[in-house]
Amino acid sequence: MACAALSAFAWEDHAPITYAALAGEPYAAQMVQAETLDAFLAAEKPALSAVLAGIEAKAKKALDYHPPLPPELAFTGEAPETALRAAFLAAIRVNPSMPFPLFVQLPPGAPREGRPPLAIDQADPMGFRIPDPPFEALSPGEKVSVLEVAATASDEPDYGMDVGLYADNGGAVGALYGFGKQPFGNPSLSYGSQAPIHMAFPHEDPLIKLAAPFTQRSLSAYRTLQYSTLARFAFASGHPYWGWRFAGWALHYVQDLAQPYHASMLPGLSAFQIIWLNLTGSAAAKNAALVLVSNRHTVIEDYLYRAMAAPSGDAGRTLLYEALRLGPTSPRVESWRDDYAYDVVAWKSYRRAPAFDRLVAATFPAAYVSDPSYDYAAAGDVHDPYDELQSQAPVKAAVFDEACASIFADLGSWTRSFVAYASDPRAIELPRKAPYDPRALGYLAAVAALVVVILALARKKGARAK
Repeated sequence: MACAALSAFAWEDHAPITYAALAGEPYAAQMVQAETLDAFLAAEKPALSAVLAGIEAKAKKALDYHPPLPPELAFTGEAPETALRAAFLAAIRVNPSMPFPLFVQLPPGAPREGRPPLAIDQADPMGFRIPDPPFEALSPGEKVSVLEVAATASDEPDYGMDVGLYADNGGAVGALYGFGKQPFGNPSLSYGSQAPIHMAFPHEDPLIKLAAPFTQRSLSAYRTLQYSTLARFAFASGHPYWGWRFAGWALHYVQDLAQPYHASMLPGLSAFQIIWLNLTGSAAAKNAALVLVSNRHTVIEDYLYRAMAAPSGDAGRTLLYEALRLGPTSPRVESWRDDYAYDVVAWKSYRRAPAFDRLVAATFPAAYVSDPSYDYAAAGDVHDPYDELQSQAPVKAAVFDEACASIFADLGSWTRSFVAYASDPRAIELPRKAPYDPRALGYLAAVAALVVVILALARKKGARAK
């Protein structure tokens, strides 16, 4: 079922989320000089070879799933400067057609800063995203705030960085990168390959993991490791602009896992319902389940995108922005630790997903979230679920906004926790503290009990026979 078309976007625009979450931090207003990717690579090419090799070595040892980097793609730093960019992008295995210009994305409603405008397709060549607030171009050496760099970069992985990377995506690099066939999501969609990179299901029921091990082949942890390591290296080696930009890239994947539909495959169904559906359900029934979860996933992304972009003073927008900011009721900012994105972010998102899914189904019009004959994303209709809900069902809107604010409060805290670690080369990643999940032991206990009962019945039957 995970091979179906899944929405690969957690938040349709990460930049406003990051602007709000980091605006109150002491480093937010600091200024750094914009630096091109080519200049960074030329300056650090000898050291980058060891850094990237270290990332691959750690990924092989620490990650549950890691397709090894083909040896011929290893970054040696020996390429001429004109080929350094291509060698670097191949070594980190991203879309080689990405332009990576110097630019900033302004927050919703912000006045123009007087910089030259940058057409969206100059930063986002894929063109399948909802248009963002204006982009503005930067010049090399130009001063730009840390907040602008980090917030802009946190949206960048949705611009096509992870598109066309698998062997069955039909792209030029799919056969070269060593990721194999796309494990889940629709490989024929233009953005389909984002699904197993921007989503992760590490906490699915053990029965699902056993029946469908491909659901565990996410590259989200790999991306977080890559970009957080590169960020810390850039800070330590005197390239603060790229430190903040790499940190923003890594932050994207952390934030994605805060979306319940990115950490739970089918939150409306239990493990037994999923297995039963796949064993006995018709193709139409299976497709209906997928359409429903896709519609609910897309509706809330659309809703929250429009809420964040609502006019200043709007009650729903205010609630969400206040939740993201560091305030007296914000969750405590924890020290970052090994596998935090899975053990903390994805774990809480997975646990809140079933209740959140029920709330989505009860809040929005049935045509959007409970009718499998209607594909919300593919219909081509223009909807504003935020305005519709606020105007037509304000009581439901208030309840739903409070639920979303709870997610955003955690999202803001997790954002600050990650950035505090990534931006400080002296910070130490604490040891892993995996959450306790009793389900596997429960299943083993149930099997053991069943075996005991069967053996007891067999003995009793044997005694009677004698």
